[in-house]
Amino acid sequence: MNLNTREYKAVLTVALIMATRLLGIFLILPVFSVYAEKYPGSDLAMAGLAFGIYALAQSILQLPFGWASDRIGRKPVLVAGILLFTAGSVYCGLADTISELIIARIIQGTGAVSSVALASLGDVTRPGVRAQSFTIVGVSIGAAFLMAIVIGPYLAARIGFSSLFYILAGLGALSLLITLFFFPSIDKEKESTAADKAGLLRIALLPALRRLFVSSLVVSLLVNLFVFVFPLSWRALGVSDAGLWKVYLITLIPTAVFVFPYIKWAEKRGGLTAAAKAAWTCIALAFLVYPAGAGYSLVLYGAGMAYFAGHTIMQSLLPAFLTQAVGQEKRGSAAGIYNLLSFFGSALGGMAAGYFYQLNPALPLIAGFIVIIVWGLSGLPSPPDLGRNE
Repeated sequence: MNLNTREYKAVLTVALIMATRLLGIFLILPVFSVYAEKYPGSDLAMAGLAFGIYALAQSILQLPFGWASDRIGRKPVLVAGILLFTAGSVYCGLADTISELIIARIIQGTGAVSSVALASLGDVTRPGVRAQSFTIVGVSIGAAFLMAIVIGPYLAARIGFSSLFYILAGLGALSLLITLFFFPSIDKEKESTAADKAGLLRIALLPALRRLFVSSLVVSLLVNLFVFVFPLSWRALGVSDAGLWKVYLITLIPTAVFVFPYIKWAEKRGGLTAAAKAAWTCIALAFLVYPAGAGYSLVLYGAGMAYFAGHTIMQSLLPAFLTQAVGQEKRGSAAGIYNLLSFFGSALGGMAAGYFYQLNPALPLIAGFIVIIVWGLSGLPSPPDLGRNE
């Protein structure tokens, strides 16, 4: 089964909305810890708080935004959230101290529309092509991630870290225009799932969804642990802030070349469960070898390549599994739970990274590896048809 013309246009529109907004967020990821530490009144712990507080605000509001989109529609909630994000980004650019940056990041984080966008993508596609649609979105978001992770360090060095937030605001405004004029109409689904008849608590506890929710939290926690420590390790090796973009460019080559073809291949052959296991293995290897080899550039490159490849695979699989398991009636709410946990994990990872790093530079990675092992032992996510049979 393939996407029809209407689905293809709708998926591309939602993908463009998501990728445009996330491009701005990704721009600051690879350099945040390096530059936030330089604000008046800052240290690594305060930088970690500013890093993670955005995700904490997002996590708190994901469920209300998702629930509201089930009741009043996806588009108006999406518009409101993007407006809040854009206003907060402008305030971030104006911040002069670390305290002001923290407050601004909270405002920026109130634009919690990830659950709405995720639910919208499920609404505009049939279940039989939903994994394909999320692969397309994964490609677009992955391309935005690759572009931003390379360009971010270069722009920060050229125009200043605070100026990146004005770029975020501009991308938010562009995402708003796309939403206003091109957001697809959504038809009511005829089919329903068991989750549609369940309340929020029961949705959160359904076995097929529980692993997805846990994985969402863990994957987001790990990415903030990793991207907080990664640029600091390179700085310790003598790489300048302006030279970080070259490091990320080399590190992300395997992800750009191999990951998306692999996902497509695995999807066609029904091998998405194996793909999730492969992603977990890559992430685990990255956290295992990093602490012992942080003083060697080849080890850092290898750990970075393994980590970003595994992370990108997981980020492509999890939303597809979720929207296949939940029908339209509760999709916004389920996506709200999913993204609540995702952003809570980001907040926890970002704030813990700064605190742990001050105690010992290897501690964030050791803590992350313990989390990875517990995650693997508790059960990795799988497509919903397999999850129901357990």
